[in-house]
Amino acid sequence: MYFVHAGAHTIGRSHCWAFSSRLYNFSSTSSQDPSLDPSYAALLKRQCPQGSTNPNLVIPMNPSSPGIADVAYYVDILANRGPFTSDQTLLTDAETASQVKQNARDPYLWASQFADAMIKMGQISVITGNAGEIRTNCRVVNGEGLEYLHQ
Repeated sequence: MYFVHAGAHTIGRSHCWAFSSRLYNFSSTSSQDPSLDPSYAALLKRQCPQGSTNPNLVIPMNPSSPGIADVAYYVDILANRGPFTSDQTLLTDAETASQVKQNARDPYLWASQFADAMIKMGQISVITGNAGEIRTNCRVVNGEGLEYLHQ
């Protein structure tokens, strides 16, 4: 079901730091992720210059239709225009690649599956009181550093 939830990236913005390694420090053999569409990568580099310390720089997660919940996210993934490695990775597995293609072709199917997924997520029990915490950074348990991300 990840491919349905990934479709939530059809709306929203991302901070440049979340994907800049794909543009500037991808690997020891390539500074830029070769799976990125070159013209899209050039656009991202203009919007997110290397070495910028501005934490407020953001880009739309879905460049084709950033303010509309639609299947353009999947069309962009097929064209190698997804800013996140996790989204582009959907094409590396035959099953998820098939689902990306199906969702790109059938907006009604995607809308139905996405609605079902959101309903299921809405039924997840919320932790309240002392059983949980409100994180100051959603990616990190309060009081812990980011060390685990680099392991």
